[in-house]
Amino acid sequence: MLTELQTVYTRIDLAAGPRDHEVRPELPRAKVNALPKWRLRRVEQHIAAHFERGISLSELAGVAGLSRMHFAAQFRAATGYRPREYLLNHRIEQAKSLLTTSERPLAEIALAVGFSTQAHFSTVFKRISGETPARWRAASKSHRPDVETLPRRRPSWDQGHIVSTAA
Repeated sequence: MLTELQTVYTRIDLAAGPRDHEVRPELPRAKVNALPKWRLRRVEQHIAAHFERGISLSELAGVAGLSRMHFAAQFRAATGYRPREYLLNHRIEQAKSLLTTSERPLAEIALAVGFSTQAHFSTVFKRISGETPARWRAASKSHRPDVETLPRRRPSWDQGHIVSTAA
């Protein structure tokens, strides 16, 4: 369904014909409202309670009381993460906790935090943390850093990258 503004631009373009030297104005994008805090809290609680099993986008949207598309857009506006990214990050943070507090095998930890296979767990773990689970466990035993928690909002590229010009 075309909006009235899109219809006008389409008519103008068809009537005028193609012109290489002109730039077609972009249509303004609708700003997506962030997921209200009470809905976000419900979704976060649901993820925390059920992260070890498969959670679908439809299920999370149902918890929030929204359609899948509205939920996904509003969740991303509120957190900076896609729902699937948020779930995977939550699972990896739980895995880090298990890696530092237990000697359970990696395959067991993978299953405990909701991954079907150790291979998928290791791939996602390395993509998110930069190290394999085994290396991360070994490094944490020698260093014992505090287990990081997922930031409430994804950091933007310009935050924390201020370069000082003073010598």
